[in-house]
Amino acid sequence: MITPKKPTGMVLNHGESDPYMQLLNDYRLDDGNMGWMENAKCKGRTDITFFPEPGESHLMVIAKKFCNDCPVRERCLRWAVTNQIPYGVWGGQSANERKKLLPNYIKGDIINL
Repeated sequence: MITPKKPTGMVLNHGESDPYMQLLNDYRLDDGNMGWMENAKCKGRTDITFFPEPGESHLMVIAKKFCNDCPVRERCLRWAVTNQIPYGVWGGQSANERKKLLPNYIKGDIINL
């Protein structure tokens, strides 16, 4: 499996210059139905940093809280775990938190939020 690079750039909305879309397009990380991204609470938001740099834990906390009531939170988390995305906040969890879910996911267990 090719490990995707961390998206670059500060634009965080879902457009052509969006880091999320860059990730999807560059690495073809697709589960066959990406329509769930259209309902993501983060769509079109430029005021939240979902890819904080080391030492920016305060931004990680903000992003994770933002995801709490997202209607596609669980789907987003499953997508990130399935594709083993090694950075950023997806589904309200950091890369380290998602890494802990991976063994259970590989075994076929349901990811509980």
